[in-house]
Amino acid sequence: MKNTLKLWMLLVIALSIASCTDNSDNPVVNTTLEEALANTHLFSDIKENPDKEAMERKKKGELDYLSQYSMFIEQPVNHNQPDADKFKQKVSILFRGFDRPTILVTEGYIWKQFHDAEDIGINLKANMVHVEHRNFGESFNQDRGKWEFETSAQASADLHAVYLALKPIFKGKWMSFGTSKSGESSIDYAYYYPGDMDLAAAFCSPFNLSLDDKRYGEYLFNEVSTKELRDIMKESIRIALKDGEEGFYKKACEEFKKKELPVPSFAEYVYNTFDTFFTLFQYTLPSKQKKGIESIIETESSLVAAICNNIAGFRNKDLYTYFVDCAKEQGFPNVGYDYFADLLEGTSFKPENVLPSELHSEDRWLVKYYDNSVRTDMSKNFFVNSTVPLLFYYSQDDPWSAGKPEKIGPNAKMIINPIGVHSPKINDPAYCPADVKQEVMDYIRTYIY
Repeated sequence: MKNTLKLWMLLVIALSIASCTDNSDNPVVNTTLEEALANTHLFSDIKENPDKEAMERKKKGELDYLSQYSMFIEQPVNHNQPDADKFKQKVSILFRGFDRPTILVTEGYIWKQFHDAEDIGINLKANMVHVEHRNFGESFNQDRGKWEFETSAQASADLHAVYLALKPIFKGKWMSFGTSKSGESSIDYAYYYPGDMDLAAAFCSPFNLSLDDKRYGEYLFNEVSTKELRDIMKESIRIALKDGEEGFYKKACEEFKKKELPVPSFAEYVYNTFDTFFTLFQYTLPSKQKKGIESIIETESSLVAAICNNIAGFRNKDLYTYFVDCAKEQGFPNVGYDYFADLLEGTSFKPENVLPSELHSEDRWLVKYYDNSVRTDMSKNFFVNSTVPLLFYYSQDDPWSAGKPEKIGPNAKMIINPIGVHSPKINDPAYCPADVKQEVMDYIRTYIY
């Protein structure tokens, strides 16, 4: 009886101690994610289930998660003056558990679904935090039009602030991830804040070394696909550029006039002639490339139509900040103009005129202020000596692979997919062989578990 009484008293004391324990460093004890987010007092406009597509896929059993939210966090336009102008930045969360790893999707553009990071998120059963890039989508700020603070340093500081706000909630391992320009943001973030992430990943991401990086033309005309298709591409470009501003360009202008749209400049037409084929290889599996290129060049009309469609996409207003980022720091691909110098000689074409005219006007020529010091330091030092584990993934026939790091160190890994496109899709064997997927996930799980 005495022993029973002793045990009962010990249990009461233990429960009393547990109830008095300070949980201030763990805001998710006995709370929902929505409550935990609200308790930070850093997020506003918290909304549940913003991604209807994700909801439908969850119903079909294609996507597994507990809940999803979108919200806004207040950020300084200039993080060096945190009390000055502010803006609201969009953040979205796909939630799988407080104790799960977290993928910070470092979006380089406007907010979109988690598709690019989804395969890795599914394999890790990880939370996904998606941060829209400043000056895209709903995350515009007062600097838009002046662009003084549209820099990799400021964008990385945005990500750092989001991480600091959410780390007390998601206490597991963290990795940053992005595809294409978003992957550049992932590596930029690791460069400026090497103590935040346990791993930084960039998939299909170019790291340009100049404003007019010529590696892309060399790769496009010598490395992608087969010699047969590359020769067809070269001949098709020659046809489209023949007679300069008096040739096919006039036909393209007529198409825009019919639709009562502004006619393209000759520089815009030239770039999009190259980019029509660049984009084909960027997104088309090797087994489908021949059919794709044949559909473009079937007739003169189909070739002109393909170039005009590319120009229309190129004019997407959501891409404008992308051009600013290129003009200020990230550089721009030279898609092979030198290979056709004989056709461009004597025309009005200049590579810098590919960028919107507002970016190189006489009074505010951003191209003049191109600063590649960060990209140069990354190439020479950070990729080689990073203390943050880095993962780079590229696809052989994706022309953007020309911009892959030229040298990496022992704390970095580069994986080349022989059949992929400009998107990870590592869970789809049509796009990623099983051994490549295994190599990707083994490396990630070395640091994220």
